[in-house]
Amino acid sequence: MIPSSLQHLDLKSLTGLLYLLEERHVGRAADRLYLSQSAMSRLLNRLRDAFDDPLFIRTSKGMVPTSKALILEAPLKLMLEQMEGLESSPDFQPQSSNRVFRLQTTHYQAQAYVPAIAERFYQEAPFASLETTTITETSLLSQTEHSVDVVLCSEYIEIPNTYRKILLGREKFRCIMSNNHPLAKQDQISLDEYLSFSHVLVSMGGTRRVVSDFVLADRAHERRFAFRTPYFLSALETVGRTSLLISTSGLLAERFCEQFNLTMKPLPVEFPDSKYFLSWPKSIERDPAVEWFRKLTEEVAKGLIPYPES
Repeated sequence: MIPSSLQHLDLKSLTGLLYLLEERHVGRAADRLYLSQSAMSRLLNRLRDAFDDPLFIRTSKGMVPTSKALILEAPLKLMLEQMEGLESSPDFQPQSSNRVFRLQTTHYQAQAYVPAIAERFYQEAPFASLETTTITETSLLSQTEHSVDVVLCSEYIEIPNTYRKILLGREKFRCIMSNNHPLAKQDQISLDEYLSFSHVLVSMGGTRRVVSDFVLADRAHERRFAFRTPYFLSALETVGRTSLLISTSGLLAERFCEQFNLTMKPLPVEFPDSKYFLSWPKSIERDPAVEWFRKLTEEVAKGLIPYPES
């Protein structure tokens, strides 16, 4: 608890006391504080009243600090140095950090981008920790900003207005099927053929809307979803073992074509590209550690995404 006698002292008064201790001269201390000599003398009087001590004694050799003033010098220096530190953030050193970084993303992007993000993360910050959790279409709207550092998401995730976001790039949709599928030998498939088979839907949670339905327009009701799952890799493997079709971004599927017995074909209608974003809470955007993690995530994702935003 600060004594009541000291509570009215401002930072300038305490800085003036330190200058007086360093200079042992009212005029020189006044110059450093950009005050007139008379104003500095008044400041000294306020300090004497606050500390109930003369603080300095005038002698033929100049101003001599009292024992009370000398005791104050070290804590004054420390306090003012700490106050200076409030103006600038400390440098972040990833090589020595043991901080926990929190990334939220969709299940698709967790598979498509997070392994490469983690690889570089641990190269640069070997003692830090990375936590990833899955988001749904609306989950960011109901959670606290302090539970996430960076969000990797698609355009279908609702971002609160307390977040910033940048476009990372785009991926094109493909029609994915088993190598044994009746349509697998065709270079092109017609819309009638596309709609004659059952489909897989990877759901993100939240609403039950199917974004691609507006592309199919009046024929959207003809497409039957026989398998719904939130797990992208499960969906791909299921497609490889059945006659089901899935329409989705091609980047991740391409990696598993051989493992899951898959082939990719152009869609019979023009689907809009999937857009992917990097987002983060405005409240932490100047945190040096978050800035490092955000830049790392952006660079890795743009290095993988088929059509990166320049």
